[in-house]
Amino acid sequence: MAASLCGCAGALSADPVANRGDSQGDGVLVGPERLDGAVHDGVVDDLPELDQPEPPDPLSCAPLSPCSDTCVDLTSDPQNCGQCGRTCVVPRAQASCVEGACAVGSCDVGYFDEDGALGNGCEVERLCIRGQPCATPCGGTGRTVCSGEQPTCVVPSETCNAIDDDCDGACDEGPVPFCRVGVHRGVGDGHVYSTDLALVQTPPYNVEHENFFQLYTEPRGGMRPVFLCPKGNGHRFLSSDNACELGRAPEATLGFWASSPLCGSTPLYRLYRGANDDHFYTTSAAERDNAVAIYGYLDEGIVGHVWESP
Repeated sequence: MAASLCGCAGALSADPVANRGDSQGDGVLVGPERLDGAVHDGVVDDLPELDQPEPPDPLSCAPLSPCSDTCVDLTSDPQNCGQCGRTCVVPRAQASCVEGACAVGSCDVGYFDEDGALGNGCEVERLCIRGQPCATPCGGTGRTVCSGEQPTCVVPSETCNAIDDDCDGACDEGPVPFCRVGVHRGVGDGHVYSTDLALVQTPPYNVEHENFFQLYTEPRGGMRPVFLCPKGNGHRFLSSDNACELGRAPEATLGFWASSPLCGSTPLYRLYRGANDDHFYTTSAAERDNAVAIYGYLDEGIVGHVWESP
């Protein structure tokens, strides 16, 4: 006999919505689940899919073009060149996008593009790189210039550094302002030396030599300071001792001399005559010898190395 449908309580309903519910203790079917992500009757509701960001409106991007979630210039953007997502890559170069086509922007250092072909990029290694630092013949640092692929090291102009920058055999010569300062020599009651011309021509002194020798205005290459030191009787002398060899403060700092030959310097001889308590300085060996032989000065040796021109 065929089974008959039964309308008794607890039987499955023909309503598919009703069949989603669970029976309670009182035999009543619970209605459909609410889609709010909560747990109802032991079942977690399925959440609806999250909204995806809308691509930019082409009208709002104008005159640019919409790509993914941004607006780009398809004519010049190397990440989106001619069409969205088309990235330009050029061997040994920085790529660019020109009117929607990939191109060589700039070659990497040491390479250049000889054939103009985009596929091999900057294919030729450059042997001469213009402007690169290079070693000069006299041990300084110059800049490279190129004649074809042949490099030449161009020496720099002179600066005030006690180095022969331009490799002409002299240091810091020419228009290097405030590099060296002239020391004048006055004679009268003994001798006086100073960068102050007014001092060496104030009685009892008269100017004997203007710019008799030169000192650096700033220390370079281990130079030592040159102090103008006062004596108790009004006389003065030069020294690198910051206590003036007498336990007193210097009157002024005139500049800086070298303790050994440096940058075309010449020796400065120091002599002393006790009869009139006079210190005498000269760059001339002949004048030194004459002062010893005729005027009774004591040769105290080379006190420093100075310069004869600015």
